[in-house]
Amino acid sequence: MEKVQPQALTNEAAEKMILRAGATLVGFGDIGEGLAEELKHMPCAISIAIKHSPVELVKRPRVIAYSHQLEAIDKRLEYIQKKVVSLLKGNGYKCLAIPPDSLRADKSFVSRLYPLFPHKTAATCAGLGWIGKSGLLVNERYGPRMSWATVLTSAPFKTSDRPIYCSRCGDCGNCVKICPVEAIDGGEWVRGASHASIDYRLCERHLERNRLVFGKAICGLCIIVCPKGRDAD
Repeated sequence: MEKVQPQALTNEAAEKMILRAGATLVGFGDIGEGLAEELKHMPCAISIAIKHSPVELVKRPRVIAYSHQLEAIDKRLEYIQKKVVSLLKGNGYKCLAIPPDSLRADKSFVSRLYPLFPHKTAATCAGLGWIGKSGLLVNERYGPRMSWATVLTSAPFKTSDRPIYCSRCGDCGNCVKICPVEAIDGGEWVRGASHASIDYRLCERHLERNRLVFGKAICGLCIIVCPKGRDAD
């Protein structure tokens, strides 16, 4: 990997490198407020996303699903993270890569930090999206049809001056209506509020039932019906 000189560590240089490596979106968010003690020395989050290809439904008799567990995209996100980590460490800054959600099953040290920092926090702080009624991260252009990864760092990047603090779903209730187990109550996300709009126990039970049908725990109907990103190129 080519060595990046210290003077190249700017938002513009980092963003250019990340997009060239295959990312669809990149943003920088100030996550210092409310950050877990273990992570307070890295108050900047680099949020990285790759859009999904056109939706392909998985069908079985009387059951359909959409899998957003896309191994090729997650591998690309990991590759991008490694380039970002190399850039940051080469310039003398601390950093921690939080891998895509589907790669969180291992028992490594970093996996124990996942509950302390979700990708949604980085993305909303970077102004890249909001948390929809489905509990998924929703981007204005691509909707929930994206996979995310995050790199936390001590580097002094300029962070977004337009973080998103509340839902922009409005009156849309498509995900509420389509949920086969009525796990979504339609509540609106507001940062810092304690209200949870998803009954994850119902959701997890349904995913486990689908595992018996499809061989993996997938559903994704709330992704399919979200109007945001439906026609994105």
